[in-house]
This record gives sequence, structure tokens and C-alpha cells, in this order.
Amino acid sequence: MRKNIISLFVIAICLLSTVGSIAKQKQMKLRVLYLGGQVDWTHGEMGSEDHYKTQEDFQKSQTERMNAFGDLLRTYFTTVKTMPASDWKPELSNGYDVTIFDGVPPVLKETDKEYIYQGKVNTMKIKHYLPEDFACPSITIASIGNIIGQPYGCKNDWLCLCLDADAHGMNLQHPIFKGPFKTHITLKKEPTPEDALHYGYFQDWNVPDSVMMWKVNTKGYKTTQEFNIGMVSRPWGYMDSPDCEAISSGVCAKTIDAVALGRHGNFFTWGFVGSPLYMTNEAKVVFANVVAYMAKHRGVPLVRKYNDRISTREYIKEVRYCCTRKYVEERAVSDKAFYDSILKIGKEARAKKAKGEQLTNQEKMYVDYTENDIPKQKNYAETMQEKHPELYAQFGDDEAKYLAYYDENTPYFYGGQGSYNLYVDTDAKAWQIPNNDKQLIDKAISCLEKNTEVDRAKRILERYTLCDFQTPAEWRKWYNTYKNKMFFTESGGWYFMVNDKNAPGNDYSVAQKREAKENTAKNLIDQPEVNHNNPLAINAYVEKLDWGGFDVVFDLKLMDGYHVYRTVDESDPYIPMKITFSLPDGAILGDAYYPIAKPFVKDGTTIYEGKTTIRQNLKMQTLPATIKCTFECQCCDANVCMPPFSKEFTFEVK
Repeated sequence: MRKNIISLFVIAICLLSTVGSIAKQKQMKLRVLYLGGQVDWTHGEMGSEDHYKTQEDFQKSQTERMNAFGDLLRTYFTTVKTMPASDWKPELSNGYDVTIFDGVPPVLKETDKEYIYQGKVNTMKIKHYLPEDFACPSITIASIGNIIGQPYGCKNDWLCLCLDADAHGMNLQHPIFKGPFKTHITLKKEPTPEDALHYGYFQDWNVPDSVMMWKVNTKGYKTTQEFNIGMVSRPWGYMDSPDCEAISSGVCAKTIDAVALGRHGNFFTWGFVGSPLYMTNEAKVVFANVVAYMAKHRGVPLVRKYNDRISTREYIKEVRYCCTRKYVEERAVSDKAFYDSILKIGKEARAKKAKGEQLTNQEKMYVDYTENDIPKQKNYAETMQEKHPELYAQFGDDEAKYLAYYDENTPYFYGGQGSYNLYVDTDAKAWQIPNNDKQLIDKAISCLEKNTEVDRAKRILERYTLCDFQTPAEWRKWYNTYKNKMFFTESGGWYFMVNDKNAPGNDYSVAQKREAKENTAKNLIDQPEVNHNNPLAINAYVEKLDWGGFDVVFDLKLMDGYHVYRTVDESDPYIPMKITFSLPDGAILGDAYYPIAKPFVKDGTTIYEGKTTIRQNLKMQTLPATIKCTFECQCCDANVCMPPFSKEFTFEVK
């Protein structure tokens, strides 16, 4: 008994010692500015009252989150200021060593980006939140990194708002896991996220069945309904410039190497969304280390990623895989399994309906579907003809030729400035020099000096550099001076740049001038109704029926490669299609008709691609009348989801 008492006393002393050491944490002399605005619960962030019943509740949650960050930061640093991001001005950050963006600051300016749509020059408003020369060390939390970083040209972009609570693939030798504050990282072997296995064709190595996990947040959207969702950035091209570090991935709906923790220049992305209220103790220490680490990284990055949809050579892996019979067969098997399941649901639902029993929402969705509603499965040739019409004209259904095309041309593919553009650079191929080999630049300059193949040489130099020298001598001097410091960035525009901030060849204004000149010289031509700037077109109208009722009709057209979500599995972070109506007195919504949707990875998530028509029946007792409705959805391609889309319609029914 006496021994037990002594043991308990010793344990108590140890615990008190531990608590005391935490309380007496030696502070690091740093000035930290925290800018708040996010909340920990999804619906609150979107302004819905589903979680926060009042605006006061929402503001209270913002304050609690801000205070939690403030308390954490004051534990480790001598000077900490917290304030709403909405009150921030860029010059405030000059007085601090690190700025943490956890909310959206005011718009600094708006610029117009021109594009051709339906034969006309249209402009897209780009909101800028930071000065172009903003060099202050910064940390962004979750989606804030994309919101403020995308117009700045930051690689911390929006691959997917789908990051959960756990990290994996950590570089535990990175300084943020070493100090200055002592860390302890607890790893647990867990099954590899299902989606990472699905995107395994991106990897040059076999994706393992299990990985070591580190818990960052105590809650996540996969296990806690309405908890906020973190963000991962594209891994493709993230490390193709000297000022970048991909430090950790995390559990998400994308590839196993999607970036959850990473640095691009003076910006660090902390993709996990939970505040210190929901951080593990281990994660709190690592976050403090991130602050200390970023204080050393003042200065603008060399490389800018102004186009978040620019292709890199990694994209070839996906395009190539989709040209295999294996892909077509796997898709056919999964589609059949899905269609068989919904036919079964429909049959059972009709039986329940005949008995007068109540149907579930899922049963209502499929109650009318029969074999006649199931789309015809496309074979390999039909799939290639639909997805790759130009290559199909050359290769037909010869799988080997498609694969050889991508393998043979991989060194010469060029992404340029477009969205997911990939085409063979015939200039580089003619010289048999890969376009990421600086010998290509050397040869182009030699051609100018010798006055041979001058046109090709000029095209290559303009395509792959940010220089506009006028003479061969100037080109040669630049190349000889900086060739040992040259690197090639695909994500930054497919340019050879120089790892020296003062060297010529890093000025993106050169590319902007070229683009403006090119746009001026272009004749306006009709473009497809949908494009990468507008991948979804919706036409809505009211159609009078023979028996006197009305249908509100929505005609959807999606660009090839894009989809919208009809239904979403509870474990997926995507946003399903939603149509809401504002009806006058006497108007009643009848049945809605949704065409059968395609399965998307998980059984509960379905999508629409290509052209789709949705009908909503409407019964009117009084005419004329005004009908208003809102169409909401999320549009995605195979790699990235766009922010939610919303469009309002008003109909005069006579």
C-alpha cells in the first residue's frame, strides 16, 4: 500500500512538472499577426443558418477561433496581434515577422482578363488581395491559400477542398518537425485512402495498401457532420522551382501526394482547417514551428503560377491511362454494377409504391428507371472516338499506337498558357531535343548566330524564355552567364528561368506583353459554347404541356472532361446539384425528372457529363405568374473541383 502511495506521489510530481513546463514555455522573440475570419463548421463558413442559427452565433464562433489561435501563438511568441482579416491592409504586415491568413482580406484591386466566348471578347474580373510585390512571410489556412494566392501566382492552389484530419507522407526530417520547439510525432499505420488508390495511375510506383498516419485535427468532415473541410494543392510541378517544398500530404479525395503542407516562396500552406480548438497537441507544436520557420522566408518567389489549370507533364499519365483498354473495361464494370443496383432499387421502390408505402429519397430518385433508361455501354473504339477524335482518325482501336504516341512524344509535349493544353512541340521534336533541356536554348541561339532556321529559333526562344533580347550577341551573353543557374518550370509557364532574383529571364511582364500583342492580332472566331473558363452552360425555360401543366426545363451542357454531381456519398466532400424555387400563391411543384446519372468512384456519388436535360413539373392555378429559381452545383474535371456555382433564373408564365 505504502509503495502504491509513493508511486502515485511520484506520478503526481511528474505531471505537475509537465504542466509547469508547458506553462513556462520559453517564448521566441517574434512578432506574429493573425488575421481571422474562418470558422470550424462548414455551414457557418458558407453563411448558412443550418449550423449557426443566428449571425451572432456565427460571429461568436469566429471570435472563439481567433482567440484560440491567439492563445496558441502567445504560448510560443513574444508579440502576437489578432484581428479580423477584413480590417487588414498590406502595410500592416511590414511590422510583423509572420502574417497568418485565416480569413479573406479586403479586395485590393480588380483586373480584367480577356477571353473569346461565342465570337466575342469577354472579360473576367480577377480579384487581387495582395500587392504583386508582397514579400512578407505568410501562412495560409485551408482554402484561404487559394483565394488570396491564385491571383498572386502562388502554387498553393485549389486542387480539392477535400482534406480531412490526418496527414501522411510527411518529410519528418523537415525543420518544422525538428524545432525550435520540441515535437513528438505519433504515427499509426492505417489503410491508404481509397481515392489515393483510385488515382494510382499518376504514380511511377505502386501505391501501398497502408501508410503511416499522423493525426493533425481531432475532428474531420469524414467523421463529424458539418465540420469544416481542408484544402490540398496540386503536387504536379509543385517542386519544379528552387523556392518550393512539398512537406506532407493528407487524407483527401485526390492523389497520395496531394500537398497538404508545403511552401512556395514566402507562402506556407497549412491545408488542415481545424483551429487550435481541434488541433492535437502535437499539431499545435508543429504549427508553432511553421511560424518560426517562415520568419526566415521574406521575399517574393521567382516562379509564379498565374494559371492554376496549366498542364504539366504529369498530366500525360492520366491521358495515357484513359487510352488503355484496362481503363475502358474497368469503367464498364463499375458502370454496370451501378446500373444494376439502381435497377434493383427502382424495382423495389415500385413495389413499395404500389403498396402505398413511403419511399426514401433514394427510392424516389430511381423509382421510374427501367432497362430502357440505362445508357448503352461504349466499347473501346467508341470511347476513343468520343474522347480523342483526332487520334482516333489515325489509330482507330489500336491501343498500342495510342500508348506509343504518348511515350514517344513525352519529351516534346508542351502545355503553354492554356487550361490543360498538351500538344507536341514540333520545333523541339524536329531538333530531337527535349523541351526541358537547356541545350534547346543553346541550339536556338546558335541558329540565330549562324542565320539558319531563324524562324524556328525565334519561336523556341519566345516560347520557353521570359527574355526579349534583340540580337544574337545579347542572347549568347545571357545564356553563357546564367546557364549553370537555369532551371525549367512547367507549373510556372513552361519557361527556363534563372535561380537569381536579379538576373534577366524572370520577368513575367514579358509574357503578359506577348499575350496582349497576340490577342490584338487575333481575328475573333466562334469558340465552343463551353470552354475552360466556362465549362458549364445552362439554358432554362418554361414549356407548356398538352394537358395544361408546365415543365421548367434545364438544358445542361458540359465541356468534355468536366462533370457536375447529381448525388454525393456522405463520405465525399463534393457539392450535389440543387434546384430551389420561389413560387407565387397557387403554384405547386410536381414531380421532377432527372436522367440517370453515372457512378463516380463511390456508389453514393453520381455525376452528369456532356448534355443533360432536367425537368421539374409545375402546376399553376393563377396566370400570369412570375417564377424564380436558383440552380446550384459544383463543376469539376478529373483533377480539380471549382468553387460552387450558382445561377438565378426568372420566368414569366402566361
